[in-house]
Amino acid sequence: MELHSLRDEVTLRSRPDFYGIETLSARYLKQTFKPHAHDEYLFGVIDGGVHAVWCRGEMHRVPRGSVVTMRPGDIHHGGAGSETGWRQRMLYIPEAGMRVLVKDITGRVPTGTLDFGAAFHARPDLAQRFSVLHQALHASVQRLSRDVALDALLGALLRELAPQLSASEPQSDGRIADAVAYLDSHVEEDVSLDELCRITGLRRRQTIEAFRRVTGLPPHAWHLQRKVLLVKHLLRTGLSPAAAAVQAGFADQSHMGRHFRAIVGITPAAFAKG
Repeated sequence: MELHSLRDEVTLRSRPDFYGIETLSARYLKQTFKPHAHDEYLFGVIDGGVHAVWCRGEMHRVPRGSVVTMRPGDIHHGGAGSETGWRQRMLYIPEAGMRVLVKDITGRVPTGTLDFGAAFHARPDLAQRFSVLHQALHASVQRLSRDVALDALLGALLRELAPQLSASEPQSDGRIADAVAYLDSHVEEDVSLDELCRITGLRRRQTIEAFRRVTGLPPHAWHLQRKVLLVKHLLRTGLSPAAAAVQAGFADQSHMGRHFRAIVGITPAAFAKG
């Protein structure tokens, strides 16, 4: 991603009810950071420019396509590594939340501080996936979308940068059919992954994987297509796109319109006219 802005642009999202995580999306040109550390695990990606940062005893020039993995307590400081600054996406996970999430993904309770090797990894493919998932985690208004994005993002980091933590387990589909029926009967609601786990009797990661095996889609995508189907029905009955968006549980008409067109292929207004 190219950097064109002449000023710093930063957004931070705090989610105390979602494992205490914080997400940050920033485009920095003039920002400099004094030496500091975080109490949380810090995972990030540089998706534009170059970040010059000191960490673990040496100075690094971290370019676009780099993945960042810092442990709680890692001292670091720095700023722009070029005149055009840098863009980063960051995810902060408290240690307590990290233990819960890692146990859910691997089936084992982690002991001690997790080791991801180096603090910076030149992994363009992983960095691209990180950016896409982080965007959903940072910006999505739907809980299921954030749930699945966090699981996929952290799962990819563990699998590719800390394979020693991975554990293979027998597959189980639990009561996925009941979870599918639950989503189908609660189309207009903002359902969470924890609700589905209580139905399936599986952990978060197991529920997502089983749902994908049975339906071909992760739970948030399944629920989203059901919402779009409801909007189609409501539009056919004469409801306006704005009213249909509210009734189907979308954040607003614009949010509904983006997903409607991506699934149906035309705008809600054009569908209603047809």
